[in-house]
Amino acid sequence: MTKSSYISRRQLLRTGVAAGAVTTVGLAGCSNEGRGGAEGSQAENDAVKLPNHLPYQGVKPDLVGADGVSDAFLAYPADPVRATDGPAGDGKPVAALTMSGSPPPPALGRNAFWQGLNERLGFPLSVQLVPRADFTDRFQTAVAGDQLPDLFSFTMDLPSLPAMLAKMAVDLTPLLSGDAVAKYPFLANVPTDSWRQTVYGGKIFGVPIPRGAALSSILYGRKDLLIERGLDAAPDSWESFHALCSEATGGKVNTWALAAVPLAAIRQMFGIPNTWAEDGGRLTSAYEAERQQDALEAGRKLVADGLVHPDAFAVDQNQRKTWIANGTTTFVEDTFSAWHGFAQLAEPKRIEVTAYPPPLAEGGGAAKIWLGSPSHNVTAISIKSEARAEALLGVLNYLAAPFGTAEHLYKTFGAPGVHHELQGTDPVLTEKGKIETPLSLGYLAEGPWPLYAPGKADAVQLEYDVMKSMVPDGVRNPAHGLFSQTQSRKGAQLSGVLEDLESDILQGRKPVAEWAGAVATWKKNGGDTIRDELQQALDVRNGG
Repeated sequence: MTKSSYISRRQLLRTGVAAGAVTTVGLAGCSNEGRGGAEGSQAENDAVKLPNHLPYQGVKPDLVGADGVSDAFLAYPADPVRATDGPAGDGKPVAALTMSGSPPPPALGRNAFWQGLNERLGFPLSVQLVPRADFTDRFQTAVAGDQLPDLFSFTMDLPSLPAMLAKMAVDLTPLLSGDAVAKYPFLANVPTDSWRQTVYGGKIFGVPIPRGAALSSILYGRKDLLIERGLDAAPDSWESFHALCSEATGGKVNTWALAAVPLAAIRQMFGIPNTWAEDGGRLTSAYEAERQQDALEAGRKLVADGLVHPDAFAVDQNQRKTWIANGTTTFVEDTFSAWHGFAQLAEPKRIEVTAYPPPLAEGGGAAKIWLGSPSHNVTAISIKSEARAEALLGVLNYLAAPFGTAEHLYKTFGAPGVHHELQGTDPVLTEKGKIETPLSLGYLAEGPWPLYAPGKADAVQLEYDVMKSMVPDGVRNPAHGLFSQTQSRKGAQLSGVLEDLESDILQGRKPVAEWAGAVATWKKNGGDTIRDELQQALDVRNGG
């Protein structure tokens, strides 16, 4: 495979594994950093009174989540109650910019779902959808041209984000801080940890899209195929995982164990920390972890031994999911939030997908998974729309209506008999629904992430059980929410060099031995400065 055919891991994160997933050490964890900027300090950020958390009590889950595990619903609640008392906003048109991971839906004039949404909202909503792979570039173009609409989504790894928000976005602190959020009950339903990712320069600059542990990366496998071949025993070491992949490759024409190198799982097996390690209050980058080269060598060996699909580095995550569905590959890495999608892949053919805990490399138990970002992205209000800020928060509040309400049901599944058909109480999208509903409204505003898959109660129960076994003991990034100007300005560029080397190593184009020198260069060119800035912020947070 030539260098030109390689799709960078940054692109794969945007187009495949959902943003915030932890498949790449540098980019994933640092997406929560770069806070404050020149306009504020860590102390100012920490001093912000975050919105009070007022959980919505109107819908009861079948399985109650705790310790980071999401609530689960084995079926959609019967007779969803309308949770709002009238149209949202101020009746004036609203324009929005957000990302999309789906094919674009038909335009408003040919989209009955969109038309019905506008009727319910009480105003015309226009949404500009940008493919995830192109979002950063398109967003920066909109910023440069002063073309950001009333509502705009942003991801936490955008360069110089605090300065951009200070210039382009409304300070929402007076409207949302503390008790003020009670005016918007569905925004108050968003967990506190997600709100920390909206604070820049000592101000709240947006509404988070909460995910919690759902953005933690895990290894999925076709359990039915493994059982069929007598390979259903979970691996208990790196060697047994490699052996399992060897046995799961071949057997029939063009089948491989792995849709891509599961580097997050491998790094977890070798005890590498989640982006940063904290020992005695001191931070060290995971790039410097003692066993990074062991993990990269393990990943390289999987490729060299022919256990990874030969096109793995040249396709997006959607293609990898297709390989899993049709049995071309057996394992793929993705986030907990992808589970419901895998459950739907079981139709029309019945397949069984589950998750496999990473074993410690030398055996002796399961490794701890890395916990993902608490939020997928954030939605801000343009400074040009400041006079309408309260009304626009009302719009976001409406779009954040919780799972199980009538508002959520329409937003997600459209109209009954048109966009979905009921199987019991479960709304199952029709072909028209699959085409018309992907407006990415969940990236503009959303409630806490539930575990749910229409008509797949068994899959939901399994996901809940797996989350309970992995999440409570999961490892957080200790630098979550800390401020580093250097990370904000050049962190992605610095980590990108290591990500490119990582890919070259996995594909055998460069030796593993080059990693140490590249990390030394990363440290010299800004990595040590990032660490020092984060360390200073951590000391402030710890009262030092």
